[in-house]
Amino acid sequence: MILQTLSTTNFMPYRGKMSLSFPTDKDRNVMLVFGDNMRGKTSLLNALRWVFYGKAVGRHSREIGLFDLINSEATMEGDWSMEVVVTFEDDGHRYEMRRTATKRALVSKPARSEDLLMERAMRKDDIPLGDHLIDAEINRFAPEQTSRFFLFDGELLDEYEQLLIDGSEQSKLIKEAIEQVLGVPTLIRGRDDAQTILKAAQKQQTADLQKMGGFESQAEKQRHYQTQIESIEKDIKSQQDRLKKVNADREELDDDLAKVEAFYQAKQKLDDVIATRDKATTRQDELQQQRLGLVRDAWKEVLRPLLTLKREHIQDALSAVTSQMFARAKVETRIAQMQGAVKSATCHACGQALHEKERVAAGEELGQLQADLLGFNVDTDLISKLSSDMQSLDKLLNPTEARQIAFIDREVNRLSVELTRLDNEVEQLNEVIKDQDTAEIARKRFLRDGLIKESSRITGEINASQEKLTAFQRELAMISKILESLPKARAAKSSRLVKLASALEKVYSRSIDQLRDDLKASVEMLASRAFRKLTTQSQYSGLRINGNYGLTILDERAQEVPIRSAGAEQIVALSLIDGLAHAGRAAGPVVMDTPFGRLDKKHRANILAYLPTTTAQLVLFVHEGEVDKATDLAQLKSKVGCVYEIKEVSLRHSRIERINQ
Repeated sequence: MILQTLSTTNFMPYRGKMSLSFPTDKDRNVMLVFGDNMRGKTSLLNALRWVFYGKAVGRHSREIGLFDLINSEATMEGDWSMEVVVTFEDDGHRYEMRRTATKRALVSKPARSEDLLMERAMRKDDIPLGDHLIDAEINRFAPEQTSRFFLFDGELLDEYEQLLIDGSEQSKLIKEAIEQVLGVPTLIRGRDDAQTILKAAQKQQTADLQKMGGFESQAEKQRHYQTQIESIEKDIKSQQDRLKKVNADREELDDDLAKVEAFYQAKQKLDDVIATRDKATTRQDELQQQRLGLVRDAWKEVLRPLLTLKREHIQDALSAVTSQMFARAKVETRIAQMQGAVKSATCHACGQALHEKERVAAGEELGQLQADLLGFNVDTDLISKLSSDMQSLDKLLNPTEARQIAFIDREVNRLSVELTRLDNEVEQLNEVIKDQDTAEIARKRFLRDGLIKESSRITGEINASQEKLTAFQRELAMISKILESLPKARAAKSSRLVKLASALEKVYSRSIDQLRDDLKASVEMLASRAFRKLTTQSQYSGLRINGNYGLTILDERAQEVPIRSAGAEQIVALSLIDGLAHAGRAAGPVVMDTPFGRLDKKHRANILAYLPTTTAQLVLFVHEGEVDKATDLAQLKSKVGCVYEIKEVSLRHSRIERINQ
């Protein structure tokens, strides 16, 4: 299939008419559509999905109601008409597919999807086809089961990364979706039909055994196990329904919370800002009180120079008086020594007797010392007074924190500016969350977390019930095997039917396992081929697939690489999707919405070089954060057939323009 044109009227953000042309040159088969987030890239993907399959999907692949698809700006003016038209070629034929939605007759103003009428039409080589033939035609070139590989949403990368987590509920759902695309469900339905026939045959066998006599015990056991199996199957169905509802409720809450996440974050930030403001206010009050205490001692700082000079004078006077006192004490000590020497005629130092001449000299020194002593006038009262004055001055000159007043003033001024900023931020955040029920948002967040736990609990119940079911089925099979060895029981028609249905069920089961193994081997080979083209690590040898269709990177020795980056996860997921696309459908166009979220420039370059060679057309919806117009487009220029850009007209209105390369 080769897409040619797409045109819309009042579809989602595209008010009025919008049209674009796809590149049809096989050598320039890449189309780029640039657009900011929330401007309408995914809406273009949904336009193709809606025109072909009559549905558009949002987050978590949940279907968007028809009422919400019509441009709200148009409906406010009373225009309730919506249309999407796509033209394309396939197998030498020209097609035009058209789908419309209009207001139903007798409805003045639609209020729900049921108030709108959806219709479709297809022309093949300009010849209108009957509605009953349209699905058959679509299934020839783009069956809905394979649409996830034809219309590729970047969100799929995150989903497919879940396949690496063996046993997760999300991985099981994706595995089922993959097998749906690859054709496994056809055999599964056959196996289920065989199991239905087997159950009916076993019930009839039980009834026949009761009539024969001698088989009452086996019949009673069969009836018991059949009853248990039916009860457990009902339980599993109920548990699965509850799990489906819990997951749907959780996804709905996820969507609601995603819409108000900005408000919740604003509320959280508001609480933090208010707490910060309260701390700043408290700190400012503490500093003001501290300043008052410091002001009480501030007069000391004014007198400090004079008091310091006064203390120096007193210190000098005290030092002088003290020196005199020490000198007098020294003289008095010497006089006492000389008096002892003169009186005893003995040297005070060595204790030897003094000669007369030496004794006379000692007497002369004693007289001189006594004369000197008369010159020392030590005022002990003055010493006491000076010491007291020194102590008083020292108390006054003790270091104070009065010097910190200037620092406190600066800090108080800084806090005043900060409080003004915080008050402004509080006002702005209050404006953001105005009219928002933040308590309700908080309730939904906690409820969502509770639903996640409930989903895990129900999954555990299902696994336990499945184990019981398998055990009872095994017991029932053993009874059937025993009955096969008894001629009378084996002769019954119901027993033959049980044997036939059991064999048929085993054939289907083995066929399913064989098909899965073959498909996984094929997907592994195709995904490894894609991975080697996409990765920037030349030493990686390929990928290994697991039972969940998850892939593990292999190094040059074919050993698993246990740890990889977020970008590597995305490359692996993209490789898996490319492998599945080629295993599940013929080569055709691929329309991809924001596929480069976590990839570096080298990986982007590899993808942009590889994908155009594996698809008939490659259409990429990207924002400038994913593909750089200056660098990425330069190396891709030879393959690009056309480039479009989505422009914002208003909040509810976008338009698309073709730009020069």
